[in-house]
Parts: sequence; C-alpha cells; structure tokens
Amino acid sequence: MNPVSERPWVVAGSAEALAAVTPLLAERLARQPVRAFAGDDVVEAIVREPARWLPATTEAVLLLGSPRRAPGRALPGLWLRDGDGARVPVGWLPAADPGRLRTYADAAARVLARTGPTGPVVVLGQWEDRFVRVGLRTSRWVARHGPDLPVFHWTADRISRTDMIGGLTHGPGVALYFGHGRPRGWAGYHGVRVEHFAAPWPEPIGALLALCCENASRHRTGMSFAERLALAGVCGALLAATTKTRHEHNRLWGPALCEALTRGQGETLASLVAAAEVPAGLRDGGPYRFIGDPAMPLVGAPVAMAAMGRVYAPAPDEILIPWSGPTADTVA
Repeated sequence: MNPVSERPWVVAGSAEALAAVTPLLAERLARQPVRAFAGDDVVEAIVREPARWLPATTEAVLLLGSPRRAPGRALPGLWLRDGDGARVPVGWLPAADPGRLRTYADAAARVLARTGPTGPVVVLGQWEDRFVRVGLRTSRWVARHGPDLPVFHWTADRISRTDMIGGLTHGPGVALYFGHGRPRGWAGYHGVRVEHFAAPWPEPIGALLALCCENASRHRTGMSFAERLALAGVCGALLAATTKTRHEHNRLWGPALCEALTRGQGETLASLVAAAEVPAGLRDGGPYRFIGDPAMPLVGAPVAMAAMGRVYAPAPDEILIPWSGPTADTVA
C-alpha cells in the first residue's frame, strides 16, 4: 500500500457518477481523507469558484462532468486554486456511462494499489526524423541519469503497432508518446485508435503522456481519444492536448519530464508535470489537460518489467538495416 497521506483528495459529480467510481473511492479512503461532492451543477461550481470548495492542502481533484462538455471547455487548465491560493491539479472524465466509469475506476484502483518504485518508462513515437530524435534523446537521458529507472524504447522505427500495444498490456508505470496526434488517436505506427487496444485491458498503465496535438480534443468526434482510453481502463490518467500543439514545445516537455523523473520528483502524474522545468506559461496556461485522476502513481504492474523485457524491439543505438522491398533476387 502506498504511504497514507493527510492531504485530502476531492471528487465531484452526480450521485450516479460517484456510485460508479466506488472502487477508486475505496482505495483513496484507505490512504487519505476524501471529500466527495454530489450534484448536477457541482462540477461547474467548483471550476467557477474553487477556493470555496477545495480544502487547504488538497492533493488533487477529479471532476466527473457532463458528457456534453469537452475537456478544453470544462477545465481552465491543469490546475485550480484552493482557499489558500495554492495550485491543485484537476482531472476530467465525462460521466457518459456508469459502466465505463466503473471500468475506469477499477483500473485506477488497481494502479493506486500497486507498490514499488516508479517505472518502467516506455518511450513511444512516430517514425519521422524529428520525433525519432526527441524519442532517442528522452530514452538516452533516462538510461544515463536514472540507472535504477528502467526504460524501453518502442518508437515506430523499432517496433510494430501490434507488438507495441501488446507490450503496453503488461502495465508500465509511465508511457510517453511523441508524434502527430488527432482527436481519434495517433498518426504513428500506421495509425493507432482506441479500437486497437484490447477489451478488457489486462494491466493499466500508470500514466500516459501524449505529447502531441489534439488527443483530448473532440473536434469531429463524439469523445476524444484520451477520454476513451481512460474509460476503457487502459491507464490511470493521461496528459493530453485539447488543441494543436507546437513541436518545439513538446520537444521541451520530453527532456524536462525525464529530468524530473530521474531526479525522483515524479511520484504521481501531477507531481511529475509540476516538477518539469518548462516555461510557466507552457505548463500553466497551455493546451494540455489531465484526463482521469491526476494523482495517479507512476508505478507499473508487478509483471511489467519481466514481461516487457520479452518484447522484441531493437535497442536505440542498434543500427537498422534499410529495407527497400522484395527484388528478383529475394523472391522465388
């Protein structure tokens, strides 16, 4: 069990939504004080006047809001302010379906119940030079500066979509994706959609950081990729963008997040993001939002390290042999 905390954790939503996330509430109650606010309008009220609702030293807030509200409109950013003016991470989930909320709560409770150190870390990315470079830089930083923090380099030039998603089923502590993103998924790996993830999902990822465009956007889609991943129980929480992002900004995020990880500053998704040394405007007023509980620990499943080690992917510094397709000499 993770250490007991005296800091309160806050959740708000309709009575039906709160009932659906009972497994997560039970795990939280075993560790710290929980404040649950029920009501049809309470989510909007907390966002409008957080200082009236959030106790001092609140660790995190999870809002279970109307499915008609997109994350970019429902939340002002990654943080609210409590009565003392302190910054509090706030996460979002649409209360569209009690069954899907229950799936998320079961997965999040399993992540919260894990013990052990942070990790393993998985670096994912699109097969395009600029994303390959930032992925390599990220993996090498972790390997060099965090000898006790295992890292797997699974960018699209190293591993297929099927093997990548199969590897994620073992439940790593942290996964980072660099590449093009869309409201429905990732452009990398010849396209990744929620439908590619197994249902039910075997072992939830602690937290997924999608450093790309629009994964939390609902543009021309009923629900965003990030929301659907959380509600499918794929991970305990996500960091995802509600709009298009700039590559140079995401290039700053990657190393900054890894530096925080290797310094031991990222026990939860929110604490990792808060510790990342990026410009304040990028972290506090940018396009990113927390989807799910932002206080999810970055701890992998007990089987993760051994099982992921059996997934084949060439090492980051291993030279890949170019393949130009079959020829007359290779086709019988």
